[in-house]
Amino acid sequence: MTCLKCQHAAVKRFGTYGKRRVQRYRCQSCKATFSEPQPKLLGGHYLSVERAAQIISLMMEGVSLRAIGRLTGTDKKTILSLLLTVGKKCRKLHDSRVRRIRSRYVEFDETWTYVHTHEKRLSPDDPNEWGDAYTWIGLDAQTTLVISYLVGKRDAASAHTFVRDFSERVTGICQVTSDGFRSYITAIEEYLGADVHFAQLIKLFGKPDNSGPDWYGPAKVIATVPTPVSGDPDPKHISTSYVERSNLSVRMHLRRFTRLTNAHSKKLTYLKAAVSIYMTWYNFCRVHQTLRVTPAMEAGLTDHIWEMEEMLAVVP
Repeated sequence: MTCLKCQHAAVKRFGTYGKRRVQRYRCQSCKATFSEPQPKLLGGHYLSVERAAQIISLMMEGVSLRAIGRLTGTDKKTILSLLLTVGKKCRKLHDSRVRRIRSRYVEFDETWTYVHTHEKRLSPDDPNEWGDAYTWIGLDAQTTLVISYLVGKRDAASAHTFVRDFSERVTGICQVTSDGFRSYITAIEEYLGADVHFAQLIKLFGKPDNSGPDWYGPAKVIATVPTPVSGDPDPKHISTSYVERSNLSVRMHLRRFTRLTNAHSKKLTYLKAAVSIYMTWYNFCRVHQTLRVTPAMEAGLTDHIWEMEEMLAVVP
């Protein structure tokens, strides 16, 4: 240890300070006191990495923000601030680590939720970020790795943004299967061109059964029609089963996706941050029950299971 002021090597310990008991030193030459520079892994938060990891872990297991506050003794505003900080960091981690993916079969789908209120209840004066929000997911069917994701509307602009991001993360030719959303066709043609075997799985819906309230049960899928669009897709792998199962995991692990509750997102920034944390946690920390490793390990992006503390400490 050398003095930060005069660079003299004769320094001695000089007590500690703060809740974290940070060691203080005193220079025997210039009498200046200082401490060793501490890495700011969580920005300006005073929470320890262990405490932050506990909060984020509870969040990823579907616990509501108020319940996390009661369980950990942390103020709700602190939890929301931590959510934004970690969400921004996880987005950078995903952008820097999930690159040059060589995949054979990829599935696209969107998961619905809403911000503040449903789209049909909005007035013209409400903010643009309110209303229906969709989480777009591009999933590798073999490794279950989330290659690309986006939170936005279910429109052509979001489709083009999502497919462009996906095209920048993969190499080689792969087979892509999506639902019947028409905007996928033009987006994939623009950003992937001939480097893809593309098909859509068109679902035909019928009326819900009469065993419960019609407004509660979703429409029943009575048939699926595999529809090749471009290239030469393998009919055996025209499927969206894996990504639809991933959508269920999103709803199980993120409280703000739970239906018929008041746990929905009140601001779009919080929804985007929660989704970013989940995608990084899912890829690098959560062990897949069938694979018995994380999707990132199966895809060769890492050689071990990340702990939550490691995810928070890794520099993008």
